[in-house]
Amino acid sequence: MSRETFESGETFDAVIVGAGTAGMPCAITAAQHGARVAVVEKTAEVGGSLHVSAGSMSAAGTRRQRERGIDDDPRLHLDDIIRITRGTANPALARLAVEEAPHAVDWLDELGYAFDEATPLIYSGYEPYSRARVYFGQDLARSIYVVLRPLWDEHVAAGRIVPFLETSLQSLLLDEQRVVGVTACRKTGELTLRSQAVVLATGGYGSNPELFSELTPGSPRLVSATRLSSTGDGLQIAREHGAAVRGTEHYLGTIGGIEEEPGSGRSDWWAGYANIYPSERPPAEIHVNGHGVRFVAEDHPSPDLRQRIQLEQPDGKLWVVFGAGALKAGEPLVPQWDAATFRRKAREGRCAFSASTLRELAGRAGIDADGLERTVRAWNEAVRTGVDPLGRREPGPPIDTPPYYALLTHPISLLTFAGLAVDTDLRVLSESGVPIEGLHAIGEVIGGSAVTGNAFCTGMMVTPALSFGRIVGRRLTVSV
Repeated sequence: MSRETFESGETFDAVIVGAGTAGMPCAITAAQHGARVAVVEKTAEVGGSLHVSAGSMSAAGTRRQRERGIDDDPRLHLDDIIRITRGTANPALARLAVEEAPHAVDWLDELGYAFDEATPLIYSGYEPYSRARVYFGQDLARSIYVVLRPLWDEHVAAGRIVPFLETSLQSLLLDEQRVVGVTACRKTGELTLRSQAVVLATGGYGSNPELFSELTPGSPRLVSATRLSSTGDGLQIAREHGAAVRGTEHYLGTIGGIEEEPGSGRSDWWAGYANIYPSERPPAEIHVNGHGVRFVAEDHPSPDLRQRIQLEQPDGKLWVVFGAGALKAGEPLVPQWDAATFRRKAREGRCAFSASTLRELAGRAGIDADGLERTVRAWNEAVRTGVDPLGRREPGPPIDTPPYYALLTHPISLLTFAGLAVDTDLRVLSESGVPIEGLHAIGEVIGGSAVTGNAFCTGMMVTPALSFGRIVGRRLTVSV
């Protein structure tokens, strides 16, 4: 049954705006419980970031953990979140997320989700948990999409889910103070969809530099790896109707981002990132700021500490500097680039640079030349003596053989931290803290900080999106 068979103004049990990591399971769950839902999606395909993200999930007390003899439960998961976030996550939402998480992962398991055989594991790219509770799919986030899509198609065919693709949210419909539907825009004109409830699952704002600057004061210039459709539409429209925004005080960037086109504000994480994660690759280089100064031991074991110290540097920039020998030895700095590719990009001089002297390298890369020369001299002395003033455990190798190289990296946005304020029923709250009747929000539109505070907790974006989608999907059917 196609969307064209429905007239503008028709009433549904719910309208879900966004068909991504949160919107898909919300619509599927509501349909499974007998609701008839319209789904408004601004792009030409459903799935959202499930097509591009790593899809890491975390959950405690799953069937898969029990089968592997891992003793874990949501209480321990919550304890870890409180520890990692230093208590900055919303405690009620974090508790709701971890309690629902094992049910969401078990649900995917029942649907045939293809787990990476190494999971669950303790992941060290971000601050690690105390238990092995991180899961990846064999095809990253697409492994989630693969098991959700058949359910989606089944409900679409039965008319329980009515999708409107390439359709953008324009406004919320109100009856006095209650949200009773939406207006949306598609190629054929404006569309009105009325409903008992509206669910915003529109994602974050990582591709909206102006909104990012407003909601992330004091952060470096936005360099984003989020989908181009992540422009904060749902957040802005809800705010126009009095919705509160929370989490603007929180921000962390993911280190190692490469802006191949200088000034573009875009970073394609999967096409090239700097592997400056010592748990995955022992560093063979030094890291300097724009003054040419090292500011942290490159092999410091805490990802959280290294992320925060980088943000304190001018513009958040970090240059990875090394000599000819390091380009040939060990794992490549950029996993997607072999040595020949790195040399070519360094000759181009856009994000990577090369030169026969350190002073020339500094000029090309935008680093203070005197500072870089002093730092490299000090580094080579630390290599000779085996004692690094910053405490690096493995000082070598020296930087003494040309050509010399530098790679400019940025803290990039894989997610956004601020979002719509919600209660534990996932109802959107007004500035006065009162629920806006008929309006819910799930997924990144409520902000990453809702459950991860001012930190990165592995798997606490995808799993809460799935979990909160399922919770709201069930609640939508209470009155049906």
